[in-house]
Order: sequence, then structure tokens, then C-alpha cells
Amino acid sequence: MDDFKLIVDGLYEVFYENKKSTDILNKIASEREDISYITRNIYGVIERKLYLDYIISKLSKIKIKKLDKKVLLILEVGIYNIHFLDRKNYAIVNELVNVTKKESNKSKGFVNAILRSFIRDEKNLSKINIKNEYEYLSIKYSCPIWIIEYLNLSYDEDFTKKFLLSLNDKRFISIRVNNKKISRDDLKKILIKRGYKVSDSKISKLSLRITNPSKLASTNEFKAGLFTIQSEASIKVCEELNPRERSNILDLCAAPGTKTSLIGELVNNNANIIANDISFNKLSKINENIERLNLKNIEITNFDASEYIAEYKEKFDYVLCDLPCSGLGVMDRKPEIRYNRDMDGVKKLASLQKRILDRAFMYLKKGGILLYSTCTLGMYENLDNYIYLTKKKRLKNIAIDDKPYIEYTPFEDNTDGFFMTKFEKI
Repeated sequence: MDDFKLIVDGLYEVFYENKKSTDILNKIASEREDISYITRNIYGVIERKLYLDYIISKLSKIKIKKLDKKVLLILEVGIYNIHFLDRKNYAIVNELVNVTKKESNKSKGFVNAILRSFIRDEKNLSKINIKNEYEYLSIKYSCPIWIIEYLNLSYDEDFTKKFLLSLNDKRFISIRVNNKKISRDDLKKILIKRGYKVSDSKISKLSLRITNPSKLASTNEFKAGLFTIQSEASIKVCEELNPRERSNILDLCAAPGTKTSLIGELVNNNANIIANDISFNKLSKINENIERLNLKNIEITNFDASEYIAEYKEKFDYVLCDLPCSGLGVMDRKPEIRYNRDMDGVKKLASLQKRILDRAFMYLKKGGILLYSTCTLGMYENLDNYIYLTKKKRLKNIAIDDKPYIEYTPFEDNTDGFFMTKFEKI
């Protein structure tokens, strides 16, 4: 199957079947050795879809919503290659016309005309001629207007513009060092010898940043459990939870188990840990992490965290609430998030988070620690929930880095957008 066919089919799954781009690319990678061009196209079109559609709307007499879905995707891929990958030749047009013949033969002339017209007048057609600032920003950065309005409401316009500018920045991968098996400095030396570009994390003492992470999970060091691929802020959450040995620990929404496994490492396999997730299909991933790292004393459960479990009342010394969220903080890594979320969904998630936090509070012993975190931005899921917790009479906020809560941003911290706050039950 040629590259363009794989790209169009992959994008169709993302936009119309609600599948994750990472899962699609992993599947293609299992069948092909080099997928760099395919990866660049799939992420590139997702990251710039609204802008690409704006250009197509200038060229097409048929409205975007009425175009055949596969034909629209072919046009998006074509405009992306011509404008962003500088493939300004008619050979690429012919390749995409051939793909069109297989998907919608009657549209081959239409696709040919649109792409050739764009090549002839790219300079003018690529300009954004919109005066409304929100609409302009939405098209330029391919970010839905509701997200722009929400970030302006939660922070300010300067924050929003900096965030939009950072959306398509290239980022490093961070890894978590298993310091029970190797020191950070020793692992760093090994990976550098393997050709990786490695630097220390500025957020977590257990983390390293890798700027060229290709085949990182295939290394012997990964297979031996010397490190785990995990975001710096996610690692910081467990460091701040700081669980002690011989304690009872509950990870309420644990999948895929990266935080659970770090907790297991931090307590030296000497604590009772329950790793729970509502999704039965994700439990195997938790178990996979546990087994690779040879962790013990971890029980995996499968219940709805918003429902009360009577036997858990005041049972736990630590409850980690890394809860389901809108994920606006990781749109650079998961660009499709911007198209499959909405404001109603954000508010529903914020409500769900409060219900789960109420349960977590009931499960804590006196003196127990609750840590709440999300990988999103915006007041409803972050600041509002911090305020919600402060209103509970038996909870006392514990500062993290001398702050009542921490909110990392991609443009300031060069990492995922992430929020965390910590409380003690008194």
C-alpha cells in the first residue's frame, strides 16, 4: 500500500472513527521500517486542519461540509505537502489523483483542479483574510474558537497567544529513571553512548529529557526496567505524593499504570497498593508495567471511581487522584484532542472530578495525603477543583515548591500542560 493511501486512511480513522493517532502510527510502524514521512503527514494535517480547510474553501465551490470525507482528506494532504513540505510539483498532484480514483473516481478531476490551482497561486491563497481576531487565531493555529475563548477566560490573552504559538513546537520525550536499578547519571551515560541526546529534567529529579527518542522502547535498558517513558510532570506527581513504606495506597484512575509503577518503586515493593481503573481494557497495560518492572504488592481493581466503596472508608494513607480530564495540556502530543472535545464536555469532566474527589476524601485516614492532578489547562478542571478542596474543613493544603498548587505550561516549562495540588486530612 502506498504512503498516501496509508496517510489518508489513518487520518480518516482519527477524524471520523475517533481513534488515537499514536495507535494508528504504532500499527503502521509494526508493518513498515521507516514511517517518518507518514508520521509527518498525519501529525501535520491534524495540527493544521482548520487552516488547510480554510484554503480549500477558497478554491472549492462545494462547501467543506458537503465534500466526500476521503476527498477532503486527500485535498488536506495535498495542500499540506505543497505548502508546508515544499513539494510544489505536479507529480505529487498525480499521485493524489491516483488515490482519489480508488476512493471516488468521479472526484479525480476536482482534486486535480484544486491542487494545481493552489500551486499556481499559493502566495495569495495561503493568506488569512479575516478581521475577527478569534477567527483569525483559530484558523492560523488550527485551534477551535471555544478553546481560545476558554483560555482567555481562565488566564488572559497573552497566555492564550503564547500557548497557541507553542502548539506545534517540537518537544523532547522524558523518561523516568528506576533508581533502584541504576543512577540517573549512569543511565544518562549509557544512553549518550547509544547515540541519544540526553539532558537532565528541570522538573523531576528522577527524569531525563531525550530529544531523539527513536526506538527508545526497543533498547535493552528499557526491557530490563532501567527506565520508563513518562512525562516529567507525571513523575513529579508521584515524587510529591512521596509515599512511605508499609502504607496503604490507592491510585484511583491508574491506567496505563506509569504512576502506579513509580509508586511501587518509591516504596521498594513494601506497601499495599491498589491500582484501579474503570476501563477493563486498560487493566492489561497496568499489569504490563508492573511485570516489566518486577513490582509486587499491587492489586488491580476495576470499578467506577465516582461510586462509593464502603470497605475503603478511611483505609488509605495516600490517595492519588490523577483524574480523567480534557487533556488540553497535551494537545501538542495528541493533536486530535482539539477536535474531539467541547465546552460541555469540559464542564461534565469537572463535575465528575469533584464526585471522585469526594470519594477520595472519604477513603483517606486522618493524616492521609490526597494528591489531585490533571494533564489539562483551564479553570474548571484545575483552579476550581483546588478551591473546591480548600472548602473541605478536614483538608489542609500542603505546598508544592512553596506554592498551593502548580500549573505547568508548554510555553513556559517546555513540557506538558499539567496541574497538581496536595492536601492532608486533619
